[in-house]
Amino acid sequence: MENQNDVELFYNFLNDLSEQFTKIYKLSYLEGVNEALNYLLDDTIQTEVTSEDLSMFSKEKAKVSEVTFDKESIRKAYQLAMLQGFKYDQITNAQMTPDSIGIFIAYLIKKLYGKHFPQVLLDPLIGTGNLLATVANHSETPFEVIGIDDDPLMCALSRNIYDALSMKNQVFCQDTISYQSQPVDMIVTDFPPDKVDDKFGYFPYPVIMHHLEHLKAGHYFLALIENRFFEQKQSALFREKLAEKAHLFGLIKLDEGLFKNHPQSILIMKKKIDQKETIDDFLLVDLPSFTDRDAFHKALVKMDQWFAKKEVDVQ
Repeated sequence: MENQNDVELFYNFLNDLSEQFTKIYKLSYLEGVNEALNYLLDDTIQTEVTSEDLSMFSKEKAKVSEVTFDKESIRKAYQLAMLQGFKYDQITNAQMTPDSIGIFIAYLIKKLYGKHFPQVLLDPLIGTGNLLATVANHSETPFEVIGIDDDPLMCALSRNIYDALSMKNQVFCQDTISYQSQPVDMIVTDFPPDKVDDKFGYFPYPVIMHHLEHLKAGHYFLALIENRFFEQKQSALFREKLAEKAHLFGLIKLDEGLFKNHPQSILIMKKKIDQKETIDDFLLVDLPSFTDRDAFHKALVKMDQWFAKKEVDVQ
């Protein structure tokens, strides 16, 4: 569990340096956070700064360098800085997956994989990197992250937070549909709502079909989707193509109170080992609020019972 004083100390470092970069050097707040992380991790700053400011940065860095932070304190401070940056830069904070969902996804991964916990996770829309950082901090087994994003700043930020958390990572700055790799153990991502591509149509569909090629047979693709995911014009064609390569394994509807405008669910897909393979059951859950402890506990008990009947067959 994070230390609140350490969260505040680390956040203040990120915030103070970022505000200086914003006011004096006209960077965006998020660019300032990235520069603060660059300086902390590598003692480098890409922006040309005055000797006076560099001296101030050095003193601020010394305050955090002498503290041994737990990983969750680092991640929480980073998350607060990201949320502050979204506010400063007038970016919707929908890009930041709520902590409770990341923690719940860590639970799902353990249930899906059992003792064969995935060693390499791919997020084809890595964004700030906070989702898999949350999953990692609430998992018993470390894993490598492969991330993709077409925004250079998001790529830089996600690399920096993973480095700060000592997580092995590869983050590629490119269009996700152009990415090719060796098969990975699992795919986890959070799709932006209402995104339509001029070339591909409803954006999540081609992303899923493309990256299923990068998933090992018998392994899982877990995606946060908007509740209107299967109401799109191309839905029937998508489901037909998906059925050739993967099973719809489960759908978990999340409490709508978590979201301001776009309620979401967790879709679980399992890549087929062969074309004739079938599954005999489908996980369907209407999850109550994470804050309703009794109702949520009852839902977990039912899910535990459901998973206990499933044979874990990933390798």
